[in-house]
Amino acid sequence: MDKLFKNFKYIIIILLAMIMIFIFSSQYSSIKNIIIDKYKSHQQLVEKNIIQTVNYIDSSYKVVEQELNQEMKEYSKLIVDKYQNNSDIMGWNLEELKEKFKYYDIYIINTDLKIIRTTNEDDLGLDFSKFGNFANIVKKRLEGDSFEADRIDLSTQTGEVKKYSYLPTPDNKYLIELSIAVEDKYPSFKQLNMFTDAGELTKEYEIVEEIAFYSVEPINYGVAKLRSSKKPYLDPDVSDVREDLARKAVLTGKMQSAEIEEDNLKYSLRFFPTLVSNQDKHQGWNSYVVGITYNDQVMAAELNKHQYLFGINILLMSIFFIAFVIIVIYLINKFEHQANHDKLTGLANRKLFVNEFKEIETEANKLNSKAAIIFIDIDKFKEINDNYGHDFGDRVLEKIAFRMKNNLKSEDKLARMGGDEFVLALSNISSQEEAIKITQRLINKFNEPLSIKGEKINISLSAGISIYPNDGKNLEDLIKNADYAMYQAKKNNKDLEIR
Repeated sequence: MDKLFKNFKYIIIILLAMIMIFIFSSQYSSIKNIIIDKYKSHQQLVEKNIIQTVNYIDSSYKVVEQELNQEMKEYSKLIVDKYQNNSDIMGWNLEELKEKFKYYDIYIINTDLKIIRTTNEDDLGLDFSKFGNFANIVKKRLEGDSFEADRIDLSTQTGEVKKYSYLPTPDNKYLIELSIAVEDKYPSFKQLNMFTDAGELTKEYEIVEEIAFYSVEPINYGVAKLRSSKKPYLDPDVSDVREDLARKAVLTGKMQSAEIEEDNLKYSLRFFPTLVSNQDKHQGWNSYVVGITYNDQVMAAELNKHQYLFGINILLMSIFFIAFVIIVIYLINKFEHQANHDKLTGLANRKLFVNEFKEIETEANKLNSKAAIIFIDIDKFKEINDNYGHDFGDRVLEKIAFRMKNNLKSEDKLARMGGDEFVLALSNISSQEEAIKITQRLINKFNEPLSIKGEKINISLSAGISIYPNDGKNLEDLIKNADYAMYQAKKNNKDLEIR
């Protein structure tokens, strides 16, 4: 039962440790999930806000698209009508025409795809034949017979939001092009700046490394990055992974993502198609993609911080838990010791002695040897108490117990039965004579007086011996027989008697 209790004690301690580890692990897992959810939420907010901004700007431009298309068509037809009346284009007063067409610039393109007349002197002589795929678009419009207007778009040279329209002359010698800077006619549109919103979101959310906008041209799907304040406003120097994500976002119409490492830092890329042209690609409308770069180190740093704090907490709690366990084990052992030992002498009490003798008995049976029980009584102990007091008598008992214990083998078991009576179990003895010899030697150790509180006290012992299994098969019989032998020794004025 005692062994079971001891095992159960350690099982409880292990269970408490496991419960503590489980609780802390659960707490850390919950904190980790909260942090991950927080940054996912930040990502969703950033993506929702920037996409809403782009879509709002696009919706706002669409509101004026119809008005501008109608107006540009009307102005282009007026110029063509003028051409039919006067085909000497080089003699026209374009500035006078511009006065009629407020906010618009006029371009006249010849069959060599060069601008030969314009109200924008910076573009005079511009040769569209050198513009690759766009040259084919311009040529097709020149050879056509209908009015066409491009979608509102960003000018790669000026950074302005512009719109262009085209109408060929009836003889297809010239292409009349009109352009308008939308923000000149609609100043309120200047407030619709996706770069500003992107910058504010980047400042607000630490996880956002960059919000960029990419233009994907409709023919070869070349990718360029939009710049807000630096010419040219389209930067073709785009990393391969970002170029691939932007192109795939346009082709699939779905968000594309990737994990990259730059300068030994890890980043997450998420590219969203926002203004994707589903028109005839020969119109030359670019599609646009929002590319967001997330700094993975931000979340990793916070997770590491909480992991460190978790480690510190585990360490501290482990220290406290170990200290608690040590105290508990100490108290349990102390209680166990008190329950099994004599309070005064520290020797085993009757309960513990019974259990200890079972081990001796088992060993004797196994080895076919003998064991001895010695019952010891202090002679004239009552006189010591009467003459010196009970406190002094207690010191005498302590000294006697100490001297006996220190003159026995470790496998021999000594117990105080109460009062001035002690019982000793000798294990693995070969004969009765050996038991007598050991006992006599122990008695002789008290020929030297005890020194207590400056007093020299002469002590003598009386002892009785019973042999297992000759004098009894159980401990009670052996003790009874040894007690009787001790009584006979006193009666016969001997210090030792055998049963």
